[in-house]
Amino acid sequence: MEEPKNKEDALAGLLNGTMFTLLGGIFPAVVAWWLATDWRTVAAGNHTMTATEAMQGIGLTLVSVAILRFGIRMLLRNGATLRRL
Repeated sequence: MEEPKNKEDALAGLLNGTMFTLLGGIFPAVVAWWLATDWRTVAAGNHTMTATEAMQGIGLTLVSVAILRFGIRMLLRNGATLRRL
């Protein structure tokens, strides 16, 4: 990721960083919503989950952490550059 050269690039980077951060935060929110709506079934042990479904959930969680990290890093970098310009 290169440094923005002007204010327009820095503002575009802030918008992109916001989009990445929101996208990375939606996956854990969906999992939390699913658990909140079906908590009785999950707690009772009546919910059957295959290994493939579990691995998809773990993979999405890892990807969302990477996307969140990238988005926050992008926000910080472009915010610092915008203050400097």
